[in-house]
Amino acid sequence: MVQIEKVEHYYINNHTMVISPNYDPIYQSKIIETNRTVLAKQTPIKIIDSSCIQEGGATLDGRKKAIEIVTKKKVMIPIPVDPSKGIILIPTMKVRHPDCTWIDYCHIKDCQSILGHKNETEVIFYNNQSHKVDLSPSKMHNQVMLAAHVFGYFIKNKYIS
Repeated sequence: MVQIEKVEHYYINNHTMVISPNYDPIYQSKIIETNRTVLAKQTPIKIIDSSCIQEGGATLDGRKKAIEIVTKKKVMIPIPVDPSKGIILIPTMKVRHPDCTWIDYCHIKDCQSILGHKNETEVIFYNNQSHKVDLSPSKMHNQVMLAAHVFGYFIKNKYIS
């Protein structure tokens, strides 16, 4: 059985796989980690913003603007919370949409279509857990490829001298 913990504040870490709205007046976010589920009082956007500031001293908006320049996209862009640790979050909707779910790129093993549900995708993680998102498989694949581009942008200097 998965352990559920309730917290006041949550910071994204290497175990964070999914951040989604929880639709509860007190615990507004549900976070799925590799070995536990966390309910947090903050909204997903607040969690991401405070984690961006803590991990690199830049706000969510600052990182979003930087990635808009890198990718030449303005909608549904991945957010590099801590690219040095591989923490790149993929949105399933517009970044500020209250129903947006966020998936950590480096935990994704595969994305599969769900029979009879053309606008839903099952995301399979490396620990063999899965999570259903309201996004077509082709759009989810595009989001994963865009996150890979962002990830590569930040780590390429380690390999190029």
